[in-house]
Amino acid sequence: MSHHETEVLVVGAGQAGVAMSEHLGARGIGHLVLERDRIAERWRTGRWDSLVANGPAWHDRFPGLLFADVDPDGFASKDQVADYFVEYADKIGAPIRCGVDVQRVRKNVGRPGFHVRTSEGTIEARHVVAATGPFQKPVIPPVVPEDADVVQLHSSSYRNPEQLPEGAVLVVGAGSSGVQIADELRRSGRKVHLSVGPHDRPPRRYRGATSAGGSACSTSGKRRRRRGAPSTSRSRSAARTVAGPSTSGRWRRRASPSSA
Repeated sequence: MSHHETEVLVVGAGQAGVAMSEHLGARGIGHLVLERDRIAERWRTGRWDSLVANGPAWHDRFPGLLFADVDPDGFASKDQVADYFVEYADKIGAPIRCGVDVQRVRKNVGRPGFHVRTSEGTIEARHVVAATGPFQKPVIPPVVPEDADVVQLHSSSYRNPEQLPEGAVLVVGAGSSGVQIADELRRSGRKVHLSVGPHDRPPRRYRGATSAGGSACSTSGKRRRRRGAPSTSRSRSAARTVAGPSTSGRWRRRASPSSA
């Protein structure tokens, strides 16, 4: 078992972990990134087969690297996104150690820093950054009785239409992933019901511009409408009817297939 000391320990080598490594490296701050699997593992094995990025390739990327194999207005597949993160980590020389599981982080007593126990030894770090991502634990509301003859699964377990039994499907949640899964199921010939809660959804396109590039932000940090664009209160109902199936990134919602 080894022992290592570093100024900053970053836990997780997904999008946030790679970005954090770039910023720390640019400032000359010593750091180490630990990943229990591979870089961007959730994109490879933790999502459904047809997942694509939430925005076009020109938008959903790091500032210093373009997608080499994706049209700027296209949507990168999950494997292309994962490969992109690997390429970017190599480009910036991120000090990433894969296959190392962080088991415990304990704040030091009487002195600054943290004592970290991993599957390969211990680490002393002045600072620890948790870059493990949100929504890692599926949440399924107790709506369907356990004894009901209905197959119920969370989107984190969904892979493709073929894994579901025959019959109609109820998709609960109309976020980007819920809408994309519903569209995939419909295209496969299923009868699909989509449960939509109260939320805002911009249209995919408005006056010739994509929603990814249609907003501007002032220097104060407050969102500023484009000249001629409708106000938020006026556009909500239109957005819900105009928006087509959105491509998706990471979200939490439930997909409940029905046998009827």
